[in-house]
Amino acid sequence: MMKRGFAMMSVSLLALIPAVAAAQEPAGSSSSAVAEQDGIGEIVVTAQRREQNIQDVPISITAISGDALTEVGIRDPRDLSILVPGLSSQAGTSATTTSLFLRGVGIGDFNSNTTGAVGVYVDDVFLGANAGKLFNVFDSEGIEVLKGPQGTLYGRNTTAGAIRFSSRKPTDEFSANAALSYGRFNEVQIEGGVGGPIAGDVLKARVAGTYLRRDGWLLNRVTGNKLNDLDMWAGRAIVDFTPNSDILIRAIVHGGQNRGGARQFQHRGSGIDFAGNPNFADGVPLDGLGYADTDGDLNAGDYDIEGQERVNVFGASLTASIDMGGVSLTSISAYEQVRRSTVEDTDASPNNVLTATYIDRPQQYSQELRLQSKDGGTVNWIVGGYYFHDKLVTESAFDILRVFRDPDDLLGTLDPVNSIGNFAYPYTQKTESWAAFAQADVKLTDRLTLTGGLRYSVDSIDFDFHSFFDDVIVVPVLDFAGSKTFKDLSWRAALSFQATDNLLFYASSSKGYNSGGFAGGSSSDPAQLQPFRSEKLYAYEAGFKSDLLDRKLRFNAAAFYYDYRDLQVFVFDTSGVLPVQRKLNAGNAELYGLEVELQAQPSRYFNAFVNASLLHARYKDFTALAADDYSGNKLVNAPEVAISAGFSVTQPLPGDSALRLRVDGSLQSETFLTPDNVQANRVKPYGTANVRLSWLSPDENLELALWGKNITGTRFVTYVSPVVTMDQINYNDPATYGVQAVLKF
Repeated sequence: MMKRGFAMMSVSLLALIPAVAAAQEPAGSSSSAVAEQDGIGEIVVTAQRREQNIQDVPISITAISGDALTEVGIRDPRDLSILVPGLSSQAGTSATTTSLFLRGVGIGDFNSNTTGAVGVYVDDVFLGANAGKLFNVFDSEGIEVLKGPQGTLYGRNTTAGAIRFSSRKPTDEFSANAALSYGRFNEVQIEGGVGGPIAGDVLKARVAGTYLRRDGWLLNRVTGNKLNDLDMWAGRAIVDFTPNSDILIRAIVHGGQNRGGARQFQHRGSGIDFAGNPNFADGVPLDGLGYADTDGDLNAGDYDIEGQERVNVFGASLTASIDMGGVSLTSISAYEQVRRSTVEDTDASPNNVLTATYIDRPQQYSQELRLQSKDGGTVNWIVGGYYFHDKLVTESAFDILRVFRDPDDLLGTLDPVNSIGNFAYPYTQKTESWAAFAQADVKLTDRLTLTGGLRYSVDSIDFDFHSFFDDVIVVPVLDFAGSKTFKDLSWRAALSFQATDNLLFYASSSKGYNSGGFAGGSSSDPAQLQPFRSEKLYAYEAGFKSDLLDRKLRFNAAAFYYDYRDLQVFVFDTSGVLPVQRKLNAGNAELYGLEVELQAQPSRYFNAFVNASLLHARYKDFTALAADDYSGNKLVNAPEVAISAGFSVTQPLPGDSALRLRVDGSLQSETFLTPDNVQANRVKPYGTANVRLSWLSPDENLELALWGKNITGTRFVTYVSPVVTMDQINYNDPATYGVQAVLKF
């Protein structure tokens, strides 16, 4: 498979060459509607907490501008895989929650107390709650995807990497933008922002918002209603106060709300009845009540419960930056809270076998202080401290086998021994984290730079769990209280050599970790709630970054090796009264791979890119409790080959307007959604494509576009979970298309 992957990548790279050569600049054209410059422009990133040219940073980074996000139709981190091979996701019930994977590192745990391996940051604030991560991709300056452990500067939640979102900030002069889109399934999306000075150079502000609604595309054959609808909005206000040129105080307030439907699953019978006996009809596996969805229609299902989701998000941050001559001091204080309530038809059938209600209320406070030198010296350094406090309160429950219960005699049909009844499992988790970090770049020569960094972290978790049946009477099942403190020293060392002004070689070694904790799913046995250990990832990477042909061609590549220890996995645990999915440690894994990024802009009228990822990711030894030995299996969501490619071509028109065509797509080899690598949970290789054709006014302040996402109508599995005598399966959305108007002034 790896050999085929190298062949596929080579063909893709070679295919780009004639396309680049053929894209010649039209003679005699001077259209002002074409803003692209000759050659690839400089991209400034803040991956190392200071502004740098992306080509000078010894880290594998993919940077995407705000305009590109609009063109590609990226709404949240789940869509980033269109442009970032190796980044993938699992999507569960919630329309606003996702589990992210990068280079095969991640965990498909949707429980409320899970912090994934890919840290999500918005304006330098870490977002801990799963449900709060998808409300911030609007009015964006851009996104940076940092690959590999980022533990030195970013902490425990970045074993796989980090995604940094940057909002558009207040401008020195008045500016505004708006975008209105209408598409398939009556999709309406409105986004806009306005900002500028309020009191000269002293006070500036920007206000932005977005609204998205869409009818459902999934038919409920029981009621005739359409499900999987969207209905959400978000807003943000930013105020900059600069009493003098050395001080900046920035206040940000944001909020959002989702009132759409929870994702409905497709049903797949397990072929086993409630007694554990085979249960088939004409070779079709049935669930415990003899139901099977056999029509193969991914846009329809039979549901007795039509899931709903209620999410409210609020956050605020205050950033103060003080220039003190040779050094600068930065303070970031932030507060975030989420209120989520989701009702799910867990059994995805017309029978009330299992209905879940997920309620969680996380709130976090964080404080970061950084003192750093100014760029330009022999040594550029940064030291800092970080504090994070999170309190999570949940009130989730499963209504189990109500189909067997007499609605007029709940007490008589309550049967905790056989797990029949309303099983509640509320818990409170408090997390308190402290960290101190330092990193320095030392110029050994004019062209050779040594980078070194350390971060010491202490994470204390208190977990108070209860489970009980609470129909007419309360039947206690389990009371559990636990506390655990995890400590870690993460580090990074890198050597970079600037061979020429346009060629950088680098090699790095780093360690990242994700702290241990407690499983946050339903539990009836104390053994299921014993704390799991911290996972550690030792990464080794070497690569180069180059701009060639007078900056008309950018060619970056990186090879990496990961020694992944005590990795945390999500498995199906049948050791207790109720079968549960739980998070625990599962031995070690080995990953290695190669990534290539190729971008060409031979003229201001044409640009193209090809990004490719080759990955080998295997469990070296898999010894998780209550699971089989999966040693040698592929890691979850770890495609051996992933490729994304695209191009944009602009055709000037009479009158100085222009037409622009953008086409992009991605290919991915097979993946598995569970560690057992069974064929039933295999995602077949697939490809998707997107297209956008737009007309631009002479000053580019007006753009009218036709767009299509997933125009091939490719459907693939994004999530699989075993439930009582069946599996629930989630698929991606069908093809969508529409029109859009973008206005800037």
